[in-house]
Amino acid sequence: MHSILSPCADELMTPNNILNMAMLKGLDFLAVTDHNTTKQLKVFEELEDSYDFIFIPGVEVTVKEDFDVLCLFKSFNDALLFDKFLESNLDGEWGIFTESDQVITDIYDTEIETFNIPLTSTTIPYVDLVKETKKLNGLIILCHIDRPSRSALNSFKLSDLEFDAIEISQHIKDEYLKKYPELLKHRILFNSDAHTLLSISEKEYFFELEEKSIDSFFNYLRGDNHE
Repeated sequence: MHSILSPCADELMTPNNILNMAMLKGLDFLAVTDHNTTKQLKVFEELEDSYDFIFIPGVEVTVKEDFDVLCLFKSFNDALLFDKFLESNLDGEWGIFTESDQVITDIYDTEIETFNIPLTSTTIPYVDLVKETKKLNGLIILCHIDRPSRSALNSFKLSDLEFDAIEISQHIKDEYLKKYPELLKHRILFNSDAHTLLSISEKEYFFELEEKSIDSFFNYLRGDNHE
């Protein structure tokens, strides 16, 4: 899902609102992934100990080839280190959004600053994104591959890419997997990709882990999911 720093997010998608909604939904794991930045994650790090779910620091990156990729990390420090790489490669344009839409809040959801560079895209080639993510022991997930835009399948075959898992939109998953059963050999996530509080998923999709921990989550997605 996405928090308030993403221009496309609802204004109610503040750190506390997101965490409280995830608690009400009874989720076991939560990843908040802004577009092309991890700057808001510092606040989530301060707040996470108040909740019982496992928080996974991450970011959704739009690569040079114009598709979206989730990069997930085991620690906030790794995600914040990754942000230096991201910021040096931002090349988006404002479009319908402005700096005032890119709000960074404190732990009380109060605006403390805005970010003055558009977060809509980067100049990072996919192969370089994979390289930099793996340097920090992160996971690579191809976002919403079923969509007509911002899907890796618009530019590549899955066999040509290095990745840990794929993401398929919840509302189309059954139809899509019936049409493309070969995808079942990969690890698949049905994330909410929520840009509003009400679109955060219920606790309905799951996979079996050895234990409720970030290590087990990473080990599962790094399983033998490629032929």
